[in-house]
Amino acid sequence: MSRPLKCRRVSFLPGATYFKPAGIPLRVLEEVRLSVEEAEAMRLKDIEGLEQEQGAERMNISRPTFQRVLASSRRKIADALLNGKAIRIEGGSFEMAFSRFKCLSGHEWGVPFETMISAPPRLCPVCNTPDFMPLHPLGAEESCAQTVLCRRQTKIRTKCRLGGIELMKIAAISEDGITISQHFGRAPLYVVVTVEDGKVVSKETRAKAGHHTFAANQHPDTAPGERHGYDAGAQVRHATMAQSIDDCQVLIAGGMGWGAYDSLKSRNIEPIVTDVETIDEAVKLYLAGNLPNIMERLH
Repeated sequence: MSRPLKCRRVSFLPGATYFKPAGIPLRVLEEVRLSVEEAEAMRLKDIEGLEQEQGAERMNISRPTFQRVLASSRRKIADALLNGKAIRIEGGSFEMAFSRFKCLSGHEWGVPFETMISAPPRLCPVCNTPDFMPLHPLGAEESCAQTVLCRRQTKIRTKCRLGGIELMKIAAISEDGITISQHFGRAPLYVVVTVEDGKVVSKETRAKAGHHTFAANQHPDTAPGERHGYDAGAQVRHATMAQSIDDCQVLIAGGMGWGAYDSLKSRNIEPIVTDVETIDEAVKLYLAGNLPNIMERLH
């Protein structure tokens, strides 16, 4: 019986998690998957300049394990760069370290990862001074249960946990706030549904940039059989449209172009194209795992 894989301690989550060669559509690219702990090993060794023994201590693993993780990450990066593959950073078996702080009076305290995301510290909790500095994460000798939040085999953005509650946000394009629009580019609204532990807890409407926003810009002609949306102007428009849902993990639409579809994926937003008419029904089906992604509706 094999020994269970030990969580590797991670102190940093990258903001950008997808990289691809310029000018090549995502659908024709091979992907290299870099785990979060592999990215952390490279950060500690190649950016912070730590020795392998120091990096291993920071990640709460042995030096040989750190060396293997580092070698794997470098091999994957070299494969992607030299063979023209995309790089996706996600998953793995890792744990988030507490962030440690120390004020000028010498008081030290730890802040959980979730709190650092939602409400980073402004004052020392003991003397209320605003003068403090970050320290390195807690040492490897500390108790795992006390110092870390374990995240086994998860994607960075698909779901997050705050205070023990699993959260995610699902966006849908719409023209009336009720039904799903048939065209991503033309829809004027997003309806964003917040889900906690598999249950819908809130719904909001957000303005969305669309073709009306870029009316002065003409779409370039597309050759017969060619999929549109891959020119530089289209990529800028897609990025602008997606800005207001960067906190969402899923986008539901009735239809869109291949360029928009690939652009959303590159932002770590899962695009789903469906023939379901109402937003509520589509969200219900998605949460039940029964919402199909109808690729034939892409153009």
